[in-house]
Amino acid sequence: MKIRLMLVATAVAATLSVSTLAQSKKQQKRYLAAQEVPQGDATKENAPAFFPAYASVTMADGTSKPISKVCAGERIKCYYEGQLTTTHVKEVATAALTSITELYLRPVDEVTASRQSWPMVPALLLEATPNHPVQTLAGRKLVSELKKGDVLLRYEAATGLLSAWKVGLIQAKARPVATACTLRTEMGSFLVENLVVLDR
Repeated sequence: MKIRLMLVATAVAATLSVSTLAQSKKQQKRYLAAQEVPQGDATKENAPAFFPAYASVTMADGTSKPISKVCAGERIKCYYEGQLTTTHVKEVATAALTSITELYLRPVDEVTASRQSWPMVPALLLEATPNHPVQTLAGRKLVSELKKGDVLLRYEAATGLLSAWKVGLIQAKARPVATACTLRTEMGSFLVENLVVLDR
């Protein structure tokens, strides 16, 4: 009887091990497939264009919430024809297991600041998939098209104005995220980490 129980337990353990391995391989395959999408090709329908689920979206009243918690119909801040305004969210899109690029930005006006003051300004991190468009001083660009020195626009809650932030370090394929989201809006733009980004 003991031998039979041991054989059954061994068989169950082996089955669970095979199942876990299969799930792991399936998950890895999905991640690698996402990695294979050309970063600069925005025309592919399956090209990733998302932010991590925890990315902060600026709401109409100036507060913020994770993009995964934003709902269709809510009002959020946006950028339209050179002005800050508000818009309605039309749709929240979600994707699973995708790779993101990390962008580190610093304020443009730190160039004129003293050596004692500028290190106190923290770098701003924007995380997004390579094919998500953002607003720069030169116009619309994909994250994959950004270069060091490109300037993005950021909403300053303290003043209600836009400030200029330049791209510094760019780390492509920084890491995978389990869940990613993006928005579709009436005006075609919204704010992530208070930076102006555009609808896909």
